[in-house]
Amino acid sequence: MRAGKTILDVPAAAMLGWVFPGLGHLYLGHRVRGWIFLATITLTYWTGIAVGGVHGTIDPKEHPWWFVAQLCNGGHTSAAYLLRSTLEPAEFVTVTPAAHYGPQPVKPLVHYGHWLSIEIGTVYTAVAGLLNILVILDAIVRADAALRAAPAGAHAGAPWSPG
Repeated sequence: MRAGKTILDVPAAAMLGWVFPGLGHLYLGHRVRGWIFLATITLTYWTGIAVGGVHGTIDPKEHPWWFVAQLCNGGHTSAAYLLRSTLEPAEFVTVTPAAHYGPQPVKPLVHYGHWLSIEIGTVYTAVAGLLNILVILDAIVRADAALRAAPAGAHAGAPWSPG
């Protein structure tokens, strides 16, 4: 546990937990719990991206409600959305390597996944986001419990005394 407990620990733990799952627990000093949450939610989220592909899985226009659930993983979804916006969608481009061979299709670098794999990837990433809400709530409760357990004079700059 951290030595100085302040009233700002509660919102700080919540915001850090939203930015990166488990970071709020690490901030509060719960090392093992924080690393377990970090590994579990990160692995679940990026497994969904690997299964469904970033273009099909992170799509706020096609899947707006799933995207809201994915946003609960703030840092991961921001990184995935940035990755999605930097990659071009899959298109076949025709080039002519030699006049006698005719136009040849070039294999695209970015592929859309099969519809089933996109759905599975979307569900994985959304479940990871919803799990992160539970992790954030756990960090809030733990920060508040530590604040209430501290002696009344130990709150640095606290405008009120927890009861």
